[in-house]
Amino acid sequence: MPEFDAYLIVDWSASSRPVRQCNSVWYCLVIRTEGNFSVVELNNPATRHQAVAEINAILRRLARQEQMTLVGFDFPYGYPAGFAQALGLTDTHAWLSVWREIDNRIVDRDDNSNNRFEVAGDLNRCISSRCYPFWGCPKGRVSATLSSTKGGPGHLAEYRRTDIGKMQPTWKLFQNGSVGSQALLGIPHLRALRNDAVLSPVSRVWPFETGLFVLPSRQNRDYLIVHAEIYPSLLPIQPTAGAVKDAVQVRTIASHFAALDDAGELSRLFAGPTDLTQDDRERIEQEEGWTLGVVSRRQVQCTAM
Repeated sequence: MPEFDAYLIVDWSASSRPVRQCNSVWYCLVIRTEGNFSVVELNNPATRHQAVAEINAILRRLARQEQMTLVGFDFPYGYPAGFAQALGLTDTHAWLSVWREIDNRIVDRDDNSNNRFEVAGDLNRCISSRCYPFWGCPKGRVSATLSSTKGGPGHLAEYRRTDIGKMQPTWKLFQNGSVGSQALLGIPHLRALRNDAVLSPVSRVWPFETGLFVLPSRQNRDYLIVHAEIYPSLLPIQPTAGAVKDAVQVRTIASHFAALDDAGELSRLFAGPTDLTQDDRERIEQEEGWTLGVVSRRQVQCTAM
């Protein structure tokens, strides 16, 4: 039996204004019915707030129907090990304290305007009093603790253990592949979904709350929703003429996970690579997170900044 009944894949955006089509939020919902799966929603809301409101409504509906649902956002759910400690966040699990800290600092308004560069500069000030570890911003946002280009080295790793190939570092906030901005603006919304009054009892974040293991069988789970970080570029995608790449990616990834699930091959991805050390696994489960579909530790970039 497949592990999930529905697959909701989200291509996130750090845009500072309402936007549709390219470089905006897209999400796709694939649902299995009577043994067959199909795309039932492919939407392009103009703002992050609109997107999360729609996603919340979808998840509440699926939860009422007791549908097992995989939810994937394409931004980092964690930071390189040591980030929480560098901020002095030691009162709870590292990933949880970082989520709470970011949520408390970020202001993301209904029109997509936000304070992410100011927050990054403040975090740099707390950690190093200089332009480290976050970097990248428009020239008009440069400050004493945030530079437009990469700063000098420091004690935190540039990449997480899961960051492979062309994945960008979570510290990068501007220009191509600026997943750092997506994470700063995404984590508060993801936290709100996880902690929603209706969804919280039936939601878990992988691997932070589930462990880096094959998921329990359906009948042995006490949750319906699994949140997992994804990276659409793990699959080669060739959009047809006139198609929006982001739309093609979310549809492709959602269908890909559904097909893997049908073949009985999705569950093993939740265990991560077999060549991870015990120390790796502890850091991943407590702080860094993992990207669903990354299966080889040998591909990982993990160098000091």
